[in-house]
Amino acid sequence: MDIKKETIKLSFSVVMALIFMILLVLFPRTQNFYLGNTVEMAHLGIQPFFQEYKANIVHFFQHIKEHKSLGGTMFSQTSVEKELIRYYPKSLLVIAIAFLLSITLGVYKGIFDYKNKHSKKNILGNGTTWLFQAIPDFFIVIIAFYLAFYYLPMGLIFSNKNWYSFAAPALLVAIYPMMYVARLTSMSLLHQDGSDYIRTAFAKGNKIKEVINRHILKNSMMDLVTHLPTIMIVVISNMLMVEYLTGYAGAGNRIFIALGGRQNQVGLGSGQIEPGLVIGFGLCFLATILVVHILKLVLMTKFSQRGA
Repeated sequence: MDIKKETIKLSFSVVMALIFMILLVLFPRTQNFYLGNTVEMAHLGIQPFFQEYKANIVHFFQHIKEHKSLGGTMFSQTSVEKELIRYYPKSLLVIAIAFLLSITLGVYKGIFDYKNKHSKKNILGNGTTWLFQAIPDFFIVIIAFYLAFYYLPMGLIFSNKNWYSFAAPALLVAIYPMMYVARLTSMSLLHQDGSDYIRTAFAKGNKIKEVINRHILKNSMMDLVTHLPTIMIVVISNMLMVEYLTGYAGAGNRIFIALGGRQNQVGLGSGQIEPGLVIGFGLCFLATILVVHILKLVLMTKFSQRGA
């Protein structure tokens, strides 16, 4: 594996993602377009639009240079950095737990799916994996809310006042990526099924559990490692939706407000947005994914050295 080449590609991807995010967040949202003929539109619509767009970008970078900050928020005494410190660690806890649960439980689920692919238990194996991948995530959250409201002490499960308030969101976030990992593991095991070394292992009298643990699963780890950044992206995207639906006081909920989620009137430009805060949370998410990318490169290097 060429680490230098992978590092250059990763660095280029990070820079492009940063540029795209900043350009998207600073996109003008005021009603500057004038519906007239082509000449009038050129002077009264397009020109002011680009002037405002340029002004947004220049002002953003000037503020960073002068104040060493991403800007302010809707609260006059609160900076973007204070909001990031307040909310992102809460979401990072949910992300970390969901990521670890997705990998560990997903691998075990994939092994179960593989072992029972030709038995009656397959409905609990590949059947449930397919079902949870087919059902939209928000529908699962709604079902969880319904069960908690009617059959469980909902205030104890989804309340932000408890020290374990991260537990329910983390479990809900982990469901889809866990099934994703289970599908990856199962397919990797099936791909190796019937290989010469597998038949040799069975011929020596090894049981299926021993063959999986000693031979097949080790070779499947490389396939799983290559998908670690994708798994993290799925976890983060789920976290944004789950936090909003459950009301968890984390980055997912706060970024929805920063994007103008609380509007007093309906219409274009009616939602107050906090561009500095949106970019700040975007940087946090990007940094988290970047760490997982680096972890992937380190693990793949170790696997390559062992293989050599």
